[in-house]
This record gives sequence, C-alpha cells and structure tokens, in this order.
Amino acid sequence: MKLFFIVLSLFSFSLSAFAEPVDVYILSGQSNMQGSGALAELSEAQRTPIPLAQFWNGESFEALTPGKTKLSSDLKRFGPELQFARRVAADNPDTPFYIIKYHASGQPLDRGMSSQGWLGEASGLKRSNFYPGELDSDPHMGTCYRGLLNTARAGLAELDTQGIAYRVRGFVWMQGEADGKHEIPAQLYAQNIRHLHERLLADLKLPPSPLVYGQVLPHSPPNERFTHRDEVRQSQANADHASGHVNAYAWAHMVSTDGVELRQDTVHYSSAGLMVLGDRFYETLLKANGE
Repeated sequence: MKLFFIVLSLFSFSLSAFAEPVDVYILSGQSNMQGSGALAELSEAQRTPIPLAQFWNGESFEALTPGKTKLSSDLKRFGPELQFARRVAADNPDTPFYIIKYHASGQPLDRGMSSQGWLGEASGLKRSNFYPGELDSDPHMGTCYRGLLNTARAGLAELDTQGIAYRVRGFVWMQGEADGKHEIPAQLYAQNIRHLHERLLADLKLPPSPLVYGQVLPHSPPNERFTHRDEVRQSQANADHASGHVNAYAWAHMVSTDGVELRQDTVHYSSAGLMVLGDRFYETLLKANGE
C-alpha cells in the first residue's frame, strides 16, 4: 500500500510538472476598473456563472459567479472583467484561467499626487497613488501600487502553493481620470504608465507581457474638474506601441473608449458600456499576444 501511494504521488507530480501553464490576467485601475455596472441591468445570459474563470477574492480563487463573487464595490456591481472573462472562456471552453483584480477609486498614477491633490513634482511618503517607486523597497511607493502588488503577489503565490504552473498573459489597466485634473501628471502619463508596467514585471518577477489600457474621458466637453483632459488623452495615445511618438512603448496597447456608453456623469461607463469595454480589452490583448 505504501508503495502504491509513492507511485501515485510521483505520477501526480509528473502530471503537474509537465502540465500546460494556466493563463493569468491582472486587472487594475481606478473607478472605471472597479466598475459601476449594475447586474440587474444585464440579461439573464450575461449573469450566468463562468466556472472556467477563477477570480481572486483576496483569500482564494473562486469560480466567477455574478451576484456571488464580489467583482466591484458590492455584489450587485461589476466592471469590465465580467465580459472580458466571458470572452476568454468562450474562446477556450475547456481551459480554466485566473483573474486577479485590484482597484482604488479616484486614485492617480503620478508620484506628485495624493488622492485628488497635487503636492509637487517630487515623490513623498505614504501618498495615495499608483506610483511604483524605483525599487520594491522604495519608501515613496504609493499606497495604491502597494495594494496592487500585494494582491497580485498573493494570488500568484496561491497558484504556486497549489503547484499550478502559470503564465501572465497581460495586464489590463483602466485609470487616468485623476491624472487629468493636473497639468504635469497629464503630460507625463506616457512615461508614468511605462514605468508602472516595468516595475510590475520586475516586482512580480515576470517575463514581459502586454499592457492593455483604456483611453480615459471620451466625452467632450469633459466634466469641468478634468481641466487637463486633452493632455492626458494625448499622452495615453503617445504611449501606444504604434504611435510613432518618442514616448511610444513596445508593450503598450491603448484601447479607444470612443463611442462607449457612459452614465449621466459623463465619466463612468454604463452597464452596457462596461460590457463593450470588456470586449475591447480582450480583443486588444489577443492582438497584442499575436493571436
């Protein structure tokens, strides 16, 4: 009997050692990644569970089940991950995949900002932003980036614990509205998003994979608080790998949000708009991965 279990264990190990790596997607950003979509506004088919999509809930991975899995600020809300996951599952009907999501509503990327305020070009301690710092040990790392990093590390560590080989297929990013409130953060967005991606790869010890991100604030004229809406949108466009701009970044793939339905506030996407955004993120990531 003891020999049987030894053989069985070796067999199980050999299967896991040579198993095809599962796909992991890391999604993050501010309120439009958090999502204000209402499940009640979707069709019954759109609310069905997606068992192949394993969603990190902060403690474990669970089958993505709308209304049970907490995708946004509460169980009744969702973001672009819902349709994104449905598209991944539809194209890979027999293969489980894993989604790790982190969001921080209203938070900027630039190191000079903290929450909604501009504090100057230099970085500072304990600022509420997604600034990744220069090293993992940088005390000036923003609290939101630290939250993203801790969340991603926890999810990936769980896969390691389970002996599941994985590959991160890409990062999906929906953020930038906050940076559109101030001139310097808006103008530096291309450089900042490149730095964000490079630090994520380094801090998570990952090989290169694409960064797919949405262009913010499609409505014109913008809400009056977004005083530098045009600059942040242009800087986002400049970062795209195909822009031809000096700040183009080879791993950056921008998703246009033009024509995507917004709520009355002209800032946040409607339920239908978030489904379209999920489609666009998925399709862009496919192309970015050469598929």
